[in-house]
Amino acid sequence: MDTLWNRVRKNLVEWYDTAYDKTDELARIGKKKIEMAGLNRAIEKHLSELGGRVYDLVVEQGHRGNRTADDEQVQRIVSDVRELERQLKEKEEEIDRIRDEKRGEGGEE
Repeated sequence: MDTLWNRVRKNLVEWYDTAYDKTDELARIGKKKIEMAGLNRAIEKHLSELGGRVYDLVVEQGHRGNRTADDEQVQRIVSDVRELERQLKEKEEEIDRIRDEKRGEGGEE
């Protein structure tokens, strides 16, 4: 026979486990979002650098048409941005996996 104290204790343990699981999930997601913010800042920096380089090529060096796209610095910056975008997508997928893990454990919101 369950006493009041046993029921209260059982409820407290269940509440603690739920709170711990949710806190762990939110902490892991928060860490990924901070990493994503860093990637977004890096992308912004690269796009700014790209804009400056393209401006220099068009205005100062008189590039017209596709010659700008053939510039080595432009190609490097575009490649860097693509890699950062890939990393950003990877972080988004990691967040989805973390959420799916919790849903699979019965932590449906």
